[in-house]
Amino acid sequence: MTRILLALSTLLAIAYGAFGSSLYEGAPPYVVGTIFKASSIVILGVIALIARSRLLAAGLSFGALGDALLAWSPETFLYGAFAFLIGHLFYITLFLRNGLGVGAALKSPPRRLGALALIVACVVMTYLLVPRDNPMFAPLAVYTGVLTLMALCSFTLATTRWLVMAGAVIFFISDGFVAWNMFHHDPDPTLAYWRNFAGWMIYWAGQAGICWGALGLHRAPASHSPQHVAEPTDVS
Repeated sequence: MTRILLALSTLLAIAYGAFGSSLYEGAPPYVVGTIFKASSIVILGVIALIARSRLLAAGLSFGALGDALLAWSPETFLYGAFAFLIGHLFYITLFLRNGLGVGAALKSPPRRLGALALIVACVVMTYLLVPRDNPMFAPLAVYTGVLTLMALCSFTLATTRWLVMAGAVIFFISDGFVAWNMFHHDPDPTLAYWRNFAGWMIYWAGQAGICWGALGLHRAPASHSPQHVAEPTDVS
């Protein structure tokens, strides 16, 4: 069942990326666009509910709400960002509760290097992509900081949960596409279309990676040793 739902979420995500832009003509609210945009992440949330992972389901649900608010109207953009922020807090809680511990993670040179790269990317991305004279600079900088913290917390997970770490980093990258598309419009409609498509699919892949990789994580025995890690639960 979960594999069927994942396939359905994939198809809906691709369809929205390909055709969703046509649903935002005329005046808001964009009801059909809102439902269509949120649908693929809602299904990921259902997968998490089937697995009885409440924190994961909550994170995905707030992600779907964020998608809906971003699509509903330009006036609800910041509300959407706030919904995503709450979703990241659920992810952070899930990762820290079931990870190796911050101290153990920092002992790993690859994890330290990855964390440093993320922090540098956060600062550079915010500086280059969001105009500092824009009234949304401050709230978006706060949001990006929380998103970065979520990705950093994924590095505390065991290496068997590499898909969660990859998903969190991909989610982080997708945020750059949001800012790029929002504040730096491409005059070429073809390039703008593919840039939007790429940004959306990268975002969905990030959420899907977190969802699929974290299934069963809440049932894994807690351990602060990299050598003692439960294998991922079978999700077939």
